[in-house]
Amino acid sequence: MRQERDDRDAARGQILALGELLVDLIPGREGMRIEEAGPIIKTASGSAGIFACAAALLGGCGGFIGKVGNDSLSRMVMRTLKEYGVDLSCVTHSNEGQVGLAFLEYLPEGRNYQYYRKNSVGSLLRADELDEDYIGSAYAVHFPGMLLELTPQMRGACERMVEIARKKGVMVSFDPNIRQELSADACARERMLWAVRHADVVAPTLAEGRMITGEEHMGEVLRALHAMGPRVVALTRDKDGLVLSRDGVAAIAYGIDEKAVDPTGAGDTLAAALCVGLKEEMPLEALAAFCNCAGTLVITKKGAIGMALPTRSEVDAMAASGVCRVECVPLESLA
Repeated sequence: MRQERDDRDAARGQILALGELLVDLIPGREGMRIEEAGPIIKTASGSAGIFACAAALLGGCGGFIGKVGNDSLSRMVMRTLKEYGVDLSCVTHSNEGQVGLAFLEYLPEGRNYQYYRKNSVGSLLRADELDEDYIGSAYAVHFPGMLLELTPQMRGACERMVEIARKKGVMVSFDPNIRQELSADACARERMLWAVRHADVVAPTLAEGRMITGEEHMGEVLRALHAMGPRVVALTRDKDGLVLSRDGVAAIAYGIDEKAVDPTGAGDTLAAALCVGLKEEMPLEALAAFCNCAGTLVITKKGAIGMALPTRSEVDAMAASGVCRVECVPLESLA
């Protein structure tokens, strides 16, 4: 039995993301609005797809679990993920529909997305389409919270993946990814809280952490999140960096002075870096810098997959440059 367990643990290595792949349609002209005619740039997207590509680029053996159609744009996003080295061996192919679209515009007050994804093929992944052996052999599984409100089918797939991972001893990573249009009732909140309680790793923004816990100050938010179950918490603070907490210690990674061009994919990339760093058993201080640098590099370019995701060498170079200052303090002392 001992040898069998050792062999199984040695085989673990992939960092898997479950979710929906999309096509982002980005303005090809500065200041262009969605309502205007004009050139657009197509790029593969979707939170879980960005995570999987980022994990692969950062050396984490990324894999994607989801459903795609037989349409041309489904083939485009699949080809893109494959080029990034993402394992697609457990993607379901279906004639149920087409891949969803997301039109993007950049406004003075920030980004605006308009989604065309109702009954998209990616949102119809079912629990019975998951491969238990594939999930059970992974190092970690990850999913964004908005999936819980996307469709009943996708919700069931998320719940089943978590059930398998918990049974098999696979690390569960969760990004609350709270969106007001998808989380407007008490039932949605309970589903999100269920995910936090069943996760080993969570990576909310400070605003999301406050919403989840009801606490206001950063230290209180972190301690409340740990009390819910996660052993690792990455609390992101936009331009102010992040606070990474584990084993009673908080590593405060201060903001890096880089011009923010587009935040698309920054949170997904940071979450992927966190899983990669945990897999590599990075010390807490180094892990905080690694995650902060990965997320920061994404915001310096527009778009995400194929346009803005950093390579491992780029992240390592930024971390080694010393631009990311990290301070470690006892979690109990953090206000």
